[in-house]
Amino acid sequence: MSTNAERIIQIVTPLSDVVELLVLGCSIDDANIYSQTLRNSGMAVHLNTAYTPDELDVLMKSVDADVVLVNCDAEEIDFTTAIRQIREISPLAAFILLSDDPGEELFFAAETSAQDIIERHDYAHLIYVVNREQQNMVMKKKLLAVTQELKETRQRYETLTETAGEAIAYIHQGMHVYANPAYVSLFGFKNADELEGLPFMDLIASDDRLKFKPVLHKLDEQHTADQLSIDCVTNDGHKLPVTMDFSPSIIDGEDCTQVIIRDQSPEMDIEQRLAELANYDTDTGLYNRKFFSKQLDTRLEQTLAEEKRLSMIMISIGNFLDIKADYGMDGAEMMLKEATRILNETTYDSDLVARFGEHEFAILCTPDTSAESLAKRLYHALTEHSYQIDEQAIKPQIGVGITHSDAPPAQSSTDFISHASRACKTALAEGTGISLFDVDKTGGSTQSEENNSIVQLIDQALAHDRFHLIYQPVVSLHGNSREDYAVYVRMLDTHDQQILPKEFIKEAIQSERMAEIDRWIIRKAIQEVAHHRSDGHKLNFMITLSASAIEDDSLLLWICDCLREFKAKGAWLTFAVSHSDVIGHLEKMEQLAEGLHKINCRISLTHFPFEQEAVNVVRHLKCDLVCFSPDISSKLSRDKEQQELLKDYNQQLHQEKVKTIVIYIEEAAQLTILWNVGVDFIQGNFIQKPVDTIIYDAEL
Repeated sequence: MSTNAERIIQIVTPLSDVVELLVLGCSIDDANIYSQTLRNSGMAVHLNTAYTPDELDVLMKSVDADVVLVNCDAEEIDFTTAIRQIREISPLAAFILLSDDPGEELFFAAETSAQDIIERHDYAHLIYVVNREQQNMVMKKKLLAVTQELKETRQRYETLTETAGEAIAYIHQGMHVYANPAYVSLFGFKNADELEGLPFMDLIASDDRLKFKPVLHKLDEQHTADQLSIDCVTNDGHKLPVTMDFSPSIIDGEDCTQVIIRDQSPEMDIEQRLAELANYDTDTGLYNRKFFSKQLDTRLEQTLAEEKRLSMIMISIGNFLDIKADYGMDGAEMMLKEATRILNETTYDSDLVARFGEHEFAILCTPDTSAESLAKRLYHALTEHSYQIDEQAIKPQIGVGITHSDAPPAQSSTDFISHASRACKTALAEGTGISLFDVDKTGGSTQSEENNSIVQLIDQALAHDRFHLIYQPVVSLHGNSREDYAVYVRMLDTHDQQILPKEFIKEAIQSERMAEIDRWIIRKAIQEVAHHRSDGHKLNFMITLSASAIEDDSLLLWICDCLREFKAKGAWLTFAVSHSDVIGHLEKMEQLAEGLHKINCRISLTHFPFEQEAVNVVRHLKCDLVCFSPDISSKLSRDKEQQELLKDYNQQLHQEKVKTIVIYIEEAAQLTILWNVGVDFIQGNFIQKPVDTIIYDAEL
């Protein structure tokens, strides 16, 4: 090694990252000398060489270069084309030209945008240039990472702003440049376009404009001001008392002001109204089941501590479904409202009355109330009332169940509710009208009791974190390096035994617990994927959403909160929705899909039927993946028509840039067919059964 090279080695500070070195047009001996020279300088080097076009073609299939040394004096390779091709695969690669006469190759260096050109045997210069370019490479990667993070942050911020309940706008030189939907709605405009370019002063009430002018001047100079209480005016001329918060911001590189406006009108206090409405059933005006259950937990704990008795009455309209079928939803709702009025008139103010189910009511009595006496009055009032729908008399079948916290002792609110419900069912089944819970009398195991027991298990699982995730790999048939896992849920019983979804999902949907289960799955999955990512495993999760999740207007914002909590990225998640659920809730799904794409989540349409309309749905929602209907797997080996349909729709989806998945793979024969068809991913027990813990296996 030359003296200059040794001196350079003492000066440069090599990085610890491995340098992927590609040498073109040099003999293997020369390439090894370059590689060894760089290693002697302290660099970690991984060497690849190509001397002929054929060798280069082989390398192009897997090349991942950081530094490319090109011997311009060689004639075997078309270096102009080679450099262009390598840049397409490794856009950050640095190209260093080697020549016996560097001055003669300056034009070629400029033409190919090479980073430098040096004399072939000037090893000191080589060490210096490679070290410099590797330093630049690290900075480029950091810049790309920061740029991507900034892009994702902006997307998240835009999503949060769009979905925020607060009215937010951006003001530049006194004019509106952006307003979110809440802002547009607050001031009574139809869309944001009507506000764009509108002077901010136009929204200030005329009596307060002199008061606001100094604030506006301050905003022009400093882009911020102190909080201000002032009267605004809506688009239709109504006065609107508000508070304004100002902060400096930037939009499209221009300094501007972010203003957050909060309505101070007592009748327009949205947050307060939403908080109140969250506790009530919108059809009857009674408290809802969620609020009742919370109050029951609190009161039961208090009465048990004070050794007092708490009583509960459950009322059910046994023939409600028949009434709804005969008189329609309007008739059934009219009868419910009449029943609600009777309940309000008959119960005491201190008793808590709630609508507990579609045709069930629950009353939580204070220790001073005689539940038996109240139950009799309620039963007679409800059965003796004349219900008229379309001038026809209706006779509801009323069942009233009574239970006390001490007879038998209720260990939890779930037990307490179960006792009241079983007593109510006994009253309806035996035709007695009223029944007091008796553990011996209601000990029979009926289907309805089993269902109620499952709902109790669901409530316990939600309250005590007794659900459990399992994972099954989704494997690429074409060498894709992504590590994708489908996420499934199991419920644990009191003995920690797993309960399959088919045994509790139906009851979860009927009892309106599915949205809560979806949220548990999503939050736990985000926590898990973030944990694995922090350990260096670049895996991704596919999470199934139910119809309840699609209808959940606050789900998107909640997912953003979970991502922020666990420092996770939306790109690590794919949300799967079934075709039938999408068709049944298309408008809601459009909104959800748009929001999920904004935070870089992927969308998968499952149970894809062989119908052209389904392709239109995929195109409309901009789906990233499609999972074909599960039943096609069993037909593949013997049904040529299914194979042709699969091939046809697979090609259509690929034209839409959509990846495809076939699940329930149980045998090797299916793999050959799917390979020939061109399906992208497979999943099934033949590959690996669902497991409690993700197994990292290179063969998968």
